Amino acid sequence: MLHRADPWTLAATGLVVIALVAGLVSTLKAGPVDRDEVIAVLALGVVGLLTAVRDTWVTPVAAAVLVAAEVRDPAPAATWAVAGGLLLLFSLRRPRLDALAAGVVFAVAAALADLPWTDGVLGGGSFGLITLAAAAVGIGQWVQAQRRYMAAELGRRQEEAERRRQEVTRHVAEERLRISRDLHDSVAHHFAVVSIQTNLARAQLTASPAAADRALQDVQTAARSALEELQLLLGVLREESDAVPLLPDVSSEDVDELVASYRRTGLDVESAGADVLALLPAPARAAVYRVLQEALTNAHRYGDGRASATFAHVDQEVQLTVRNAIDPSAVAISHGGGRGLPGMRERIADLGGVVQAGAEARDFVVRARVPLSPDPVAQRGSSAERVA
Repeated sequence: MLHRADPWTLAATGLVVIALVAGLVSTLKAGPVDRDEVIAVLALGVVGLLTAVRDTWVTPVAAAVLVAAEVRDPAPAATWAVAGGLLLLFSLRRPRLDALAAGVVFAVAAALADLPWTDGVLGGGSFGLITLAAAAVGIGQWVQAQRRYMAAELGRRQEEAERRRQEVTRHVAEERLRISRDLHDSVAHHFAVVSIQTNLARAQLTASPAAADRALQDVQTAARSALEELQLLLGVLREESDAVPLLPDVSSEDVDELVASYRRTGLDVESAGADVLALLPAPARAAVYRVLQEALTNAHRYGDGRASATFAHVDQEVQLTVRNAIDPSAVAISHGGGRGLPGMRERIADLGGVVQAGAEARDFVVRARVPLSPDPVAQRGSSAERVA
């Protein structure tokens, strides 16, 4: 009991021990008294203290007997303190109704022991003991209420700490997804261009040095772009602010340059309507740009060398459609097995939009729809679902 006790339990235990020692000393120093009766009272106090460890009803019964003995004979000294301490120990560890019942038994024992000696009228000593019972029960229940409050507060703080930990974990997971998408969509794209143009330069090195030189220039441009975007990504990783963009603001000119870069790799691309990108906020323009980039990369890998990209403003949405014919001799198109198509869907879902991608007749078509005013609730919901 002492090992897991609080200060109130220790204080009540100390009170009982001190009162028992005081009673024993007073008995040894007293004159002719019934020492057997006194020793029996002290032994009852010791039994009550020992049974307080197991929270049994022996403790309050012992307190009631002691308080009755105190009313009949004040020897040994401090018997009332032993009884009050035992009642306090019981009240500190038992439910409210049990504590109230023990207090009533204590008070009734004091009153009944007092009545025969006062001609049916309670004496002042019994009133003091009844007040002691009320104080012991009241203090015990107040302490229990404080314990429950502290336990509830501790639980609330632990839940809050766990919620914050989960929020941080979710935020980190979202950032990892965001950065991995940009690594896949931009840096991987540039290195794919490097690989294609390097092979072209090798093939044209002898037959057409001018074509090889142009291919090597495209390699240099793609490598420089990859380094710039890698530096941007590293800057995001070093920056504590969440507002750092992973892609600079894009415009229709950037789209034209992207299309031109694919044309230089040998992909015949037709583009129309890129001016409607100006209707979207900057994050949405960047997301649409990445979708276009990934769709054209897939068209170059798995298509027949031709593709079209069309932008349109329809019903408070900006729609992007990328279409390319499927080359039967190319590697089979992966439907969701890689990171490209899931990355497209995640980007647009963050903006409250949707991406549809699949084969239509002999073509592979990617359609992205982005609302002009992205819904922040939808953004948070889609991010949470992916992390979960």
